[in-house]
Formats: sequence, structure tokens, C-alpha cells
Amino acid sequence: MSINLGTVPLRRHRLIGTTVRRCFDMNHGEFEGEFKDLLRDYVKMKRDLGYKFDTTSANLRRFSAFSLDYDIQNKALTKPLVEDWTAKRKNESVKTWEHRASDLRQFALYLQHRGYDAYIPPGKRKIRRGDFVPYIFSYNEIQCFLHACDSIPAHPLSNKHTSFPLLFRLLYGCGLRISEAIHLTVSDVDLNRGTLFIRASKFNKDRLVPLSEELWDMFKRYSHQFNCHAEPKHHFFRNKNGTPLTHDNVYKQFRELLWRAGISHGGKGKGPRLHDLRHTFCVHTLANQVREGTDLYCALPVLSAYLGHTSVAATQHYVRLTVEAYPDLIQMVSNTCAYIFPEVERG
Repeated sequence: MSINLGTVPLRRHRLIGTTVRRCFDMNHGEFEGEFKDLLRDYVKMKRDLGYKFDTTSANLRRFSAFSLDYDIQNKALTKPLVEDWTAKRKNESVKTWEHRASDLRQFALYLQHRGYDAYIPPGKRKIRRGDFVPYIFSYNEIQCFLHACDSIPAHPLSNKHTSFPLLFRLLYGCGLRISEAIHLTVSDVDLNRGTLFIRASKFNKDRLVPLSEELWDMFKRYSHQFNCHAEPKHHFFRNKNGTPLTHDNVYKQFRELLWRAGISHGGKGKGPRLHDLRHTFCVHTLANQVREGTDLYCALPVLSAYLGHTSVAATQHYVRLTVEAYPDLIQMVSNTCAYIFPEVERG
């Protein structure tokens, strides 16, 4: 299926409260206040359902500390407390603000379901799958991008000229999520079989991802050069000083490589995004299979499992993206999988 190729500074909140400043540094620890038992039960329930819930749990721990300044009776979640907590903070991004408000909204719904009085904050409109149009790289753009990767100059204090060409080929050639790639450990990479073990990814799903021959050879060369003496628990992709790569490290390099490859960027939130390499892998894979005459009814479940999707429905929309990106394939798609598209009456 693979394609051949420190401490965060504290910020004072504008609202009054003696516990506000310390609650922002609560990435770990116990819940506090009137809701602590209910918060603990709520997080346990979500994790039992298979959600990681780490970020949400941290947000709710901060909320529990924030609530200590309020007079709460009978575990009632009042409107003033909710509105104070969900108010947008200075210099806070819209995405962070909405996630924080959404986390409390879900807990409020849980409280109400348990029979407690709870003010439910207004919900935000979620972006539907059809509302977002990913950036699909052309084959030529991918070639230019990979050439830019291979042209990263060597530096005595850095190994990015070796790690990034492999990492970006992995994102495009296997469709991995960036979090899956940078969290790979040495023990997750089976150089004898040419497979990657993706553990506890989205929805806590594990899966095996086979590598193409080209990627397999690159992994062996990279491992021989950088991971000969590494421990199994060490991150496979590391900086020369031993620290693991981060999303911000990779994204910064991604933007620079796009510029070198002559691929314009529309600005923050407009792409191309790192995740668009995964979208492009899916579209290019389906396009190749259509050209080879593969029945997509049989191919979609395989691609779905390879990507770690929860269902074929999550993968199915790539068929339409493939047709939009390569309109010359529409007749071949119609011949092999016309039944995938629902018939729509035109007015």
C-alpha cells in the first residue's frame, strides 16, 4: 500500500481569583474542588470507551482548580462559572478557546445526564468532513518537494539533512499521521520484516504498516547511521542532541521546504498542511489502483485498515477527491465503482 518513493511561562488571566494563575500549570495531578469525583468518573468513562483524553483531562484539571474560587452548592454547574471559564482569553487562539469551551460543554452534558443542575454552554458549529477541502499535491509537486528535502544542507550540529528526507517520504509514502511518525520508537521499527508498529494511535488503535522496498532500504540505512546504539524505547527520529522531533520542528521545516520547492502556502489554516501529505497518499493510491483496474469496492477496506480508520466510511470520501483531482479517471471510476456514489436527483 505504501508508495515508492521547558517549562511554559504562566499567564495571568483577566478574571479575578487567587487560584487562577496556578491552575494554568496543572498538566498533571488530581482534580480538585466540588466536581473532583465527577470529573474523575467522567474521564474514566471516556477512557474506557477508548479515547486517550489526555488534553481534555488536562483542561478539566485546570477547570477544577479554577472552580475553587466559586461557591458551588450540590455540585451545580452555574452559568457564571461556565461563562467565566469559557470566556476567550487575551492572545488565546480561536482553536484553543473553542476546544476548552467544548471540553466543559461535554462535561456539563454528562452532569446533566447524571441528574445534576448544569448550565450547558452554547455549542460551536463543527466542521463537517465535506466542508474542508484538503490540498492534494500533484505528482510534480511531490517530486519537487522531495528534491527540496534531499537538498537540505548538511550541518555538523544537525542531522536534519538525513532525518527529514526519510520522515517526509514516510508521511507521503505510507500516509502516516505526523504524531504517529514522530512517536515511533526504535522497537516499533522491524528492519527484518520492513514493517512499522503504530501503537495507541487515534481511537487507541494499533496497526502494522508495511514499507515499500525503497522506504525499507532508507530505514535500514538511517538506523545503521543513527540508531545502532539506541535503546528500544528511544524515539526513532531524534535530533542530534538526542531529543525527539516535535510537531513544531517538523512543521517549520515543512514550510521552508514548500518555499524551496516553489509551492505556495495560503497562510495559517489554509494549507498545504502536514496532514495533506496523508490526504495526498490516499488520493494517489486510489488513482493508481483505478488505473490498474482494481475494484475499489475491494480496495477501500484495505486502504481503511492501512490508514487506521475506524470504518470504510471514513475512507470513502477519498474516492470523490480522487475524481476531482484526476477528472480523466472518471470513466474508469464509473466502470469499477459507480455504486459507491449515491444517485442524486437534479432539480
